[in-house]
Amino acid sequence: MLGELHETLKPGGVLFCSNPRGQGQEGWSGDRYGAFHDWEAWLGHVTAAGFSQLAHFYRPTGLPLEQQPWLASVWRKPVP
Repeated sequence: MLGELHETLKPGGVLFCSNPRGQGQEGWSGDRYGAFHDWEAWLGHVTAAGFSQLAHFYRPTGLPLEQQPWLASVWRKPVP
């Protein structure tokens, strides 16, 4: 999927992702199915798809890390 997003964006285009944070597990959390990545694994997946990192942070802001279940990240498709 990340490769398809990379192909879709124009050079210089920006991708925002907000994923449930975890330790690499996959499954249901209430009504949502997700892949729960830690930062290091997510960084590896998205850079392998060809994106350059612009920023990452945890959400919701203003809470202790253990109360921030979302990993948000911003990426750019490089300009050749």
